[in-house]
Amino acid sequence: MQGLIAYFARRSFLARILTVMVLMVGMASLSMLKLQELPDIAFEEVDITTQYPGATAQDIELNITNQIEKELKSVQGIRKYTSQSTEGVSHISIEVDEAADITKVLRDIQQAVDRVKSLPKDITNPPVVEQRSTSAFEVMTFGVSHDGEYAELQSYSRSLEKALKSLSGVGSVTMTGFNEREFWIEVDPEKVSRYQLTFDDVINAVNSRNLSLSGGVVESWDSEQRIVTMTQIQSVAELGQLVIRVLPSGGLVRLADIATVTDTFEKATEQAVINGQSAILFSVTNSASADIIATIDSIKALINAEQQRLGDQYRFEIGLNLADDMSDKFTIVSINGGIGLILVLLVLSLILKRQIAFWVAVSIPFCVLGVMAILPFLGMNLDSITLSALLLVIGIIVDDSVIIAESIYQEKEKGKRALEAAIDGTRKVIKPIMASLTTTALVFIPMFFIPGTMGKAVIVIPLTVIAALLFSLSECTFTLPAHLANSLKSTEQKASRPDRFQSVTSAYTRLLAGCLNYKKSVLLVAMLMLGTSGWLATTLKLDIFPSEAAKYIEVYTEVTPGTPLDDVKAAHFQLEQAIQALSDNELVSYQLTYSSPATSGLIVLSSFEQRERSAEEILVELNQQLETVDELSFVKLSIDAGGPPPGEPVEIRVLGGNQSEREEAVVQVTDWLNRQSGLNKVTNSEALKDPQLQIMPQYEWLARYNLTVADLATTLRIAFEGETVTSTWLGDQEIEMRVLMDAQYRNIQRLSTTKVYTANGAQVPLSRLAKVEHIDVPRQIQHYNGERQVIVTSQITDQELTPTMISQTLTQALEGKIPASVKVEIGGEAENTNETMSGFVVAFPAAIIGIYFVLAVMFGSLLQPMLVMAVIPFAIAASLMALFVHMQPLSLFALIGVLGMTGVVVNNSLVLINRINELRAEGKVVLEAIVDASTSRLRPIVLTSMTTVAGLLPLAYGVGGTDVYMGPMSLTLGYGLLFSLPVVLIVIPCLYLTFFSRSMKVCDTEESQQMRTGSTFA
Repeated sequence: MQGLIAYFARRSFLARILTVMVLMVGMASLSMLKLQELPDIAFEEVDITTQYPGATAQDIELNITNQIEKELKSVQGIRKYTSQSTEGVSHISIEVDEAADITKVLRDIQQAVDRVKSLPKDITNPPVVEQRSTSAFEVMTFGVSHDGEYAELQSYSRSLEKALKSLSGVGSVTMTGFNEREFWIEVDPEKVSRYQLTFDDVINAVNSRNLSLSGGVVESWDSEQRIVTMTQIQSVAELGQLVIRVLPSGGLVRLADIATVTDTFEKATEQAVINGQSAILFSVTNSASADIIATIDSIKALINAEQQRLGDQYRFEIGLNLADDMSDKFTIVSINGGIGLILVLLVLSLILKRQIAFWVAVSIPFCVLGVMAILPFLGMNLDSITLSALLLVIGIIVDDSVIIAESIYQEKEKGKRALEAAIDGTRKVIKPIMASLTTTALVFIPMFFIPGTMGKAVIVIPLTVIAALLFSLSECTFTLPAHLANSLKSTEQKASRPDRFQSVTSAYTRLLAGCLNYKKSVLLVAMLMLGTSGWLATTLKLDIFPSEAAKYIEVYTEVTPGTPLDDVKAAHFQLEQAIQALSDNELVSYQLTYSSPATSGLIVLSSFEQRERSAEEILVELNQQLETVDELSFVKLSIDAGGPPPGEPVEIRVLGGNQSEREEAVVQVTDWLNRQSGLNKVTNSEALKDPQLQIMPQYEWLARYNLTVADLATTLRIAFEGETVTSTWLGDQEIEMRVLMDAQYRNIQRLSTTKVYTANGAQVPLSRLAKVEHIDVPRQIQHYNGERQVIVTSQITDQELTPTMISQTLTQALEGKIPASVKVEIGGEAENTNETMSGFVVAFPAAIIGIYFVLAVMFGSLLQPMLVMAVIPFAIAASLMALFVHMQPLSLFALIGVLGMTGVVVNNSLVLINRINELRAEGKVVLEAIVDASTSRLRPIVLTSMTTVAGLLPLAYGVGGTDVYMGPMSLTLGYGLLFSLPVVLIVIPCLYLTFFSRSMKVCDTEESQQMRTGSTFA
């Protein structure tokens, strides 16, 4: 290593070429990197979705969910799985064991699904198995509205969808409020009976008419021609002329004779609204590795072009736009980074010579752009978390460069030639610098093993940090010494300027002398301050993603089950009025998807700096306005603070037992939550009921008519929901044909008289074959690992409460009160928080142990590493106190800042104790070595701390914009380093003296008397 230092220090031209090359390659790479909201992550999570339109939740659970879950039990590598059966949809979410081979498990899951052979025969699409990833998150939503006929809007939306999918960067496009075109065949039962036909006759006739088959090849003397039988139906007029039967008289019974055939749309189950306009809502996802800003710019260009082409015929309203978020984040980083860089340069120039300050400052773009250059090779792009990691390492980069520069400058001040000073100065500190870089890397390496979704999201942080550390080491070893040797060489003949830092050094020496004389008192005061800070830090609220700077509010409402879709929008009139009443500097857009009985939506707020109120304050106001809305039976507004979905604030799983035991446990949990102050919106997953008419077959009468329950169910399904019997293609649009009973017979009054056809064509009224009962059943049925569960949820209104606190109290309060066969487990935000914190609980001790052993090897001592690491608890306390003083919760990125600071803060004490050991090895006594080392290392220690703090605090206070990720991280890292400075300069020397000079009485020596007056070391 020493040979390499000398080799590169002598070649300043090569060093400048290397520096310029890294800067240019980094800038070129930066122009090619894609901007994304989150890193490209394929989670260890798999979704299985099965569509079965018209089926009830119970039907879905019994015939689809249970069948698939039965096969999943044989798949190895599954950690847990949950399912949700709702009207028309079965959704199973699987978490794969992190130690398993996700590719193999995914293949086994697909094979398990394929083995299910007992799914309902009328399911048109098989279950879809997909691995969840960040590329599936929507990046933009917009709505298209039109004052004319819905058919025109539907047709235009389909063509717009195709245009969107052809754009570069667009992954998928889904439409809400879009109803597919269908040919409806509404059969009149009386006319069918008149011609002695059945529904099956109609279905078979339509199926037989709508065919396209190849008949092979026919040969002639000189050519071959292919035979094709093409009988595709092209219009409702053609469909109406379809022959159902030939009468004995020779007459023809056509479809139009017994049914009304219309060209219409599937039955609407939802209606989309954006910014008060009824619309078809487009949700666009980004393709993997595509640039969000470029993708959304191309979408907006298409929309603008369409607006100009169509004029006022169609209106376009933009809702969610993550390009704005990414632009804001990049602007925040740029402005705050620029401010921080100016402050760093100012601090350096005030303490160091201009030539030295310049080359130290160059280390920042060198390392940052160096990381940019290798990000593509690591399969990474620029996203929110990677940008946060880059800001995190800027302080580390400056620290190493300052230590090298100060060491070289001190050697130069001893009278050495510039080149010799560069080589010797670098050699003296390269060992502790390598150790400090290693300890910093050790702090971040355990982050690779944080479990769960959050662990996947933050894995880019250690990758970015370690890459930056490698560039920092290469810059300190190969280029910086050469730059400084060349720069200082030009000043060798000039008279040296007086050291402006000398007065600070003298004052510090006198202070240190006094503290060393009263080291026990100093240590006692330090321990008292540490204990007090630690006690205050225990009052911090744990909130993984704080909502202070959030800009999204999610909306969920419920109306009375059975409310027609046309009345749902009217029930939300006051909700829309309350949203629209928000000021222009708060509200950007809102979108709602109305359905009966549950409605969901999203309110997009402006950036935190542009509004006077936080998202929490806006949410409280909206809740107050909606408390008196009688039309809405349940309203829940929740803040989306960024990051993977954390789950409900309070979420309790009630598992096992029979129906009555679960209901009893749910009542117990619900009653307890309702009694707690600071909680509201208590509900459970089965609270929302669906009014249903349950058909109770009369098996004796079914047997008399040679009918089965399946015959009964099939007849009713065709009659009221309709049966999609076949489809045709008009151009590139597939149009399904639905057979159902005429509208005048599809009502509850006619249900009992609905005719069921026997095998010989006889018609039997439903009232003879079954009884009809009115029941209310859960609209949603959930399972946990194949076991029936009910989830009880609640929202938190008291900001002093945390999900973890509530969950712990509830567990204790209900102990012994729940039926023995029922299990109560904690889920939601508390579960995800505990999972993330468990990763930190493992990562932090692992990092501390790794640091200790690295330092033990370096010092050849078991005690001195403890002295170096003694600064860590003080720095952590300072970081947490910063959150306490600023009234901020302990968030995920605040914890990451604390973790990163742990590796950085060790550097100063490491350099100090290493210098003390060198002076002792030269023959100086412990006291003199401590004072000399502390004095000589004062400037680099102060510089490293002040430059890091200057670079981070603008971001911590949002001078150039507030970011939910980077703000808390900068706050904890900046203040941890700032307040660890007196610990390194005062407490660590006192500890060293205490442990390595127990018998020395400082105040009894002549030398100590001189120290009090500052005459010896001033």
